[in-house]
Amino acid sequence: MRLFFPATLFLIAFPMWMSNASAEDETSVVVDQRFTQAANRTFKAFNSPLEQSWQGPFFFLQLADTQYGMFTGNKGFEKEAALTQQAVEHINRLQPRFVIVCGDLTNATPDQTRYQAQVKQYHQDFSKVDTEIPLVCVCGNHDVGNRPTSKSIASYQKNFGDDYFSFWAGGVCNIVLNSSVLKDPTGAPEVLAAQQTWLEQKLLEAQQSKAKHIFLFQHHPMFLQKEDEPDQYFNIPLERRAPLLDQLKQAEVRAIFAGHYHRNAYGRAGEMEMITTGPVGRPLGKDPSGFRIVIVQETSIQHQYYGMDDVPKKINLTDQVKP
Repeated sequence: MRLFFPATLFLIAFPMWMSNASAEDETSVVVDQRFTQAANRTFKAFNSPLEQSWQGPFFFLQLADTQYGMFTGNKGFEKEAALTQQAVEHINRLQPRFVIVCGDLTNATPDQTRYQAQVKQYHQDFSKVDTEIPLVCVCGNHDVGNRPTSKSIASYQKNFGDDYFSFWAGGVCNIVLNSSVLKDPTGAPEVLAAQQTWLEQKLLEAQQSKAKHIFLFQHHPMFLQKEDEPDQYFNIPLERRAPLLDQLKQAEVRAIFAGHYHRNAYGRAGEMEMITTGPVGRPLGKDPSGFRIVIVQETSIQHQYYGMDDVPKKINLTDQVKP
């Protein structure tokens, strides 16, 4: 059954939650090493020298917005856990090259009392993913705050590894950004500056290494439909969006993958696709809870979003899926 929820219920906050922490909320999370493989600005599960060579078509799964606690305003996370467990069953059956979760892993932010309990449940559910399938986590605004600081980013890194990094998989260069500092850098301008310097180098390296594709992953969409659309809650401000898009176009980035919108959206900036994927957790539009399957060919990609009840039994890499 597909679940639909009105946008008017999005991110309702109740101060009383902050004063009702349980003992479990305050308990430090013991983090499995698979959740902190993003370290030293790379991802340990991938052998970068080997993975820089094209090895044939493959597919990966893009998830977003598990956001444990959003259905109930942080009072519980049973629905998010059930949906995530359903997603994990699909992941283990399909056996993708990797899985990437594009932000808002939890609904509580690191300074809220329910954060650790939600992190613990996220770890518990995703620990069931086949250990042969790399699980890549991306930070969102709930993971580091709408106005991230060095402290909030450090809290995220403790539980999920680096907030920005890159990795190669099958001849494709994958770059993960902290889009929250792009959205609002005022609490951590030094992080945005360091990320930008690092990004310039990674794009240059990808071009010099003749990557078959360059993919960018982040939480916030650069834009929803048009690259010059007005600023709003769901996109990156034009002030930083426009020069970054020019940089990505020049580097011939193939596609940007994001979440945050809790619906699907699609646009282009020149030849570069801007792909916004709906939530594993609570939907805010007509698209049900689900995830995206991305098939990577040597010169092209195909992708399609599936609701949890409509995911195919298997993926045939010779099939063409609808964009």
